[in-house]
Amino acid sequence: MSIPELPRDTLLQLLAEGAANVVYRFVPLQKIVSSKERAPDDSDITKPYNPSAVAGRLTDHASFLTDGKLLRLGKALPSRVCNQQSHRFFHETLQTLFPAENLVSLDLIKLPGEVIDRCNEQLYDDERCGRRPAKRTGCYLAQDEPHGLLITDMTPDSDKQEVLIEFKPKWLVQSPTAPLGSRRCRTCALRAQRNSRHRSKGGMEETFLCPLDLASQNLARVERAVGFLLPRSVSFEEDAHWPSQRLVEFFLDNLVIPRLQQLQWDFDPLGVLYADVSSSQFLTATTLRDCTLYLRQIPQAGQGPIDARLGDLDLKSPEEGKAEYWRAVEQELIDGGWYTGTENDPQANRSWCDLTRK
Repeated sequence: MSIPELPRDTLLQLLAEGAANVVYRFVPLQKIVSSKERAPDDSDITKPYNPSAVAGRLTDHASFLTDGKLLRLGKALPSRVCNQQSHRFFHETLQTLFPAENLVSLDLIKLPGEVIDRCNEQLYDDERCGRRPAKRTGCYLAQDEPHGLLITDMTPDSDKQEVLIEFKPKWLVQSPTAPLGSRRCRTCALRAQRNSRHRSKGGMEETFLCPLDLASQNLARVERAVGFLLPRSVSFEEDAHWPSQRLVEFFLDNLVIPRLQQLQWDFDPLGVLYADVSSSQFLTATTLRDCTLYLRQIPQAGQGPIDARLGDLDLKSPEEGKAEYWRAVEQELIDGGWYTGTENDPQANRSWCDLTRK
């Protein structure tokens, strides 16, 4: 099947920037025209990061390719996997594991060189003007990547009062190499270690859900997990735009988390210290441990349907020192007592994890 090409004069608005990718929204021609009719101080079509605008314009003949889609472009990182390989992994592996309605779609599109150049020019400009987050500076889009990826647009529609929650479920099963009698799961152990380092530097601690609670199918534990996903001002009794009780029902009834949990175990029953870290099985497990779950809902008094999709399902690479890094992290968690709760840090929180509460 032939791969469509993005028009050279496509207009893009920067929507989000992560460590490995930048995501852009397509701007239809009619939006550009209407924006010119507004007062100059009311137009944000070219203001970076609110969001920033880059490149040319999206012509009508290409809009059928991009309706309901976003454009994801990869950064020039040593461990980067090319988009064609990510696309192949998605269609040959991931689509056989999950229903299509539970996946953020991934389709290739050819990139004219001018698009990448203009996007990078905007990133340079944002950086010089202090509009780019400090932790993202110095890294730009890969100019040798001939393809971009069209992904499902999960942006909530404010006119419909939609809400979107996105988070990484992380390790829904314990690490196979965690010591017997561990008092923390893999995710909580790593969080405790990182929080200890943050405290030593005067930084803030990170609090978040225990993945084992989320996957437990137990009402009280799922309620506890959902409490970390929602603003602290929202209670389970409130009839608010954040549909907390509806989320609890979703995690108790929907199969996406149980399916993800089972696959994480099936693809890596040995753990990073003993598995072949270059095998497709292990790398698939690593991908499934670092994906994002997007939950989009029209509230409707907390009873509306939830559109649940897994994204950021890029095949991981063990190259450029990644495999050594994965093993080193696991060994540090074991040797430092972060799994067993015997770490040398009396201030370390031991109440978040489900294993600690047993």
